[in-house]
Amino acid sequence: MIRQRTRQFFGHDVAPGPADEKLAGHYLEAPLLELFLGQESRDVVHAANTARWLLDRGHDDRELIRAALLHDIGKGEQRRRDRVAHVIAAATGIGGVVADPQSTIEMRRAVARSRLHAATGAEILQDYGVAPRLVELVKNHHGDPGRDAMLKLLQEADSAT
Repeated sequence: MIRQRTRQFFGHDVAPGPADEKLAGHYLEAPLLELFLGQESRDVVHAANTARWLLDRGHDDRELIRAALLHDIGKGEQRRRDRVAHVIAAATGIGGVVADPQSTIEMRRAVARSRLHAATGAEILQDYGVAPRLVELVKNHHGDPGRDAMLKLLQEADSAT
């Protein structure tokens, strides 16, 4: 867990490359590709790496790859310190206290966006009229996968990247 969070912290400023856009362009039509590319740079790279992780292991279901590319679209703008605050708040169990979407303090609004990003992303995708399965995968990518093998794969790829 610490290794993963350290990698995320230092990978925050990594810029997406042409291969990230090409991969996404293969799986996402124009409006969804715009959503993908409109994320913070770090989230674009992370999402593309999540999709690659799945593809490299032979998981090529189109909805799964689309979910990997779009799973974090609900995060919105996130400064590095906002991400750190979210991770610390979540790890210490005070995320619900710190997060406030109506706060005058940007960090508290950002932590709220992080906490709600899966539901927010699902709502965005619903507004775009995507398949219900894609909405479900994005909405639940931090929840209990139960017997949903595809959701479990998405979660594994998300954690690994």
